[in-house]
Amino acid sequence: MFQFLHVHSIKMLSHKNIMAFEQERFYECLDCHEVVSNPLCPECLSFQIEAWLSSLSSYPLKDKILKRIKDYVKATNNLAEDTTMCVACGKPQASLCPYCFTNYVFALLKCLRVHREILREFLQFFNYDFEHISYSKDAEKLGVI
Repeated sequence: MFQFLHVHSIKMLSHKNIMAFEQERFYECLDCHEVVSNPLCPECLSFQIEAWLSSLSSYPLKDKILKRIKDYVKATNNLAEDTTMCVACGKPQASLCPYCFTNYVFALLKCLRVHREILREFLQFFNYDFEHISYSKDAEKLGVI
């Protein structure tokens, strides 16, 4: 199990640390079923998105976007049985990885046909497609990045 560790590192690990390492749990995202390695909960992300949208005070779709996001967060929180702690708020509600959550929001924005500048700005602040395999490619096709 510890073959990847350097021999000297193994000597430095105490029995207590080894037991904690073996008992560490990994939590899956409700959507993609990958390990949530960046545990920032949808609620905290939605608060950040709400703050960003508040800067667009005259944008007519703002309230509709926020309502749909809040409904989605509520639905995912109700589905989650076992979640990891959010690094921002400390609550055990990181049931979706930030990638899946922002993928949902990006799809929502596209569905609501928001202005291209809104999509561009959203991706500047909330792009968790680090491997550039999904909605970043879609955004390139749309000409927003």
